[in-house]
Amino acid sequence: MSTEETGKLNMSSTWAELPPELLQVIADKHTNYVDYLVTRAVCGSWQSAIAKRPHNHLLCQLPFLLLPYYQNNPDRRGFYNISDDKIYVLELPEAYEKRCCGSSHGWLIMVEDSPSIFLLNPLTRERIELPALSTFSIFPTDVVFENSRNLNENFIMREKFHIRDTFIVKAILSSDPSLDTNFMAVVIYGVNENLAFCRSGDAAWTVIDETTSPPRRYKDALFRAGKLFAVDQTGGISILTEENTMIRFADPPLVSSRTGYKQWYLASYSEEELLIVCRYRKVVPDYEYKTERFEIYKLDDGGWKKKESLGDKMLFLGGNGSLSISALDYSKCKGNCIYFTDDYIRLCKDYVWEGHDYGIYDIEDGNIRSLGLPSYPIKHPSFTGIFYFEHSLFRNTSFFILPPPVWVTISP
Repeated sequence: MSTEETGKLNMSSTWAELPPELLQVIADKHTNYVDYLVTRAVCGSWQSAIAKRPHNHLLCQLPFLLLPYYQNNPDRRGFYNISDDKIYVLELPEAYEKRCCGSSHGWLIMVEDSPSIFLLNPLTRERIELPALSTFSIFPTDVVFENSRNLNENFIMREKFHIRDTFIVKAILSSDPSLDTNFMAVVIYGVNENLAFCRSGDAAWTVIDETTSPPRRYKDALFRAGKLFAVDQTGGISILTEENTMIRFADPPLVSSRTGYKQWYLASYSEEELLIVCRYRKVVPDYEYKTERFEIYKLDDGGWKKKESLGDKMLFLGGNGSLSISALDYSKCKGNCIYFTDDYIRLCKDYVWEGHDYGIYDIEDGNIRSLGLPSYPIKHPSFTGIFYFEHSLFRNTSFFILPPPVWVTISP
């Protein structure tokens, strides 16, 4: 062994032998969770000495953008970090051919091409089963999954993928299951976009009773101060009662009458401010839709007031539980912006609609710019059950990312 090699070995051994208490002090100096994880990963002794969770309070972490399958390896997924413009690749075979119907508190909510729905921690790969979707009375278990009618095998496969991709519209969690064993999962489900929930340990989903007819068709949900709020297709907000019914909490804001599809989101700007966000999509030839602008309203003295600026805050909207984070601690990020992904689920089985409508909306000038994703070799799912209409063949497929990316925080 050369002198140079011996020196490197001794230096490596010296770093590995640092006292555990000193290593923890060093790690606690970090303000970014990614840096904390990198420090733990230096070697086995550092990983053993440094706590899995930071002792100090790190900055509110930016979410990563969960990307599709990496290259030719279906077991790997990319996570794009906008703060350093890098893609981190993780082994995540549990996500292959599954649909992410939501991300919340560091966990992915995943649906299989079966009645199974589960939580997946992308960092630890821990899996938590939720009650089977077959516990919903409207779930087509007998036809598709038990094949009581002896249907064609290809038809059944296509139906399973369609159910996987559309039955659960969106899902959120009340809290981090790693820290709270009494968490609640809430889903928007079915063609009528109703609400249901389960608590940890439940054997079945509890459908939330509706007091209105026709149903309100919920678009987003948010836990705030331990209470569940949901916004419907008109922009009205309801709150869950102890009797498991939804009652009106606030009427819709007065929004622009311009044509186009409106998507609604709920977000917390602070402990005091509840926001409602209206996303306007316009019709675009061959692509069907594209986001045009956003409008933000805050609840003020029982009514809605249009919010003209987010200040230094950024909103992250899409298939995730909405996030509001300050941009002051991230040099490559801009405040007063909405970072959005494509979450427009269409029930049509005939061709892919979503996967192209994502970007950054600058509230100050009203412009939308690209997220600037670096080159990423995407491997699409092996079977999507899609038959393309003729006009869809004229699309520039390079604009499509399938499955659509989702914002997700990283937490042990």
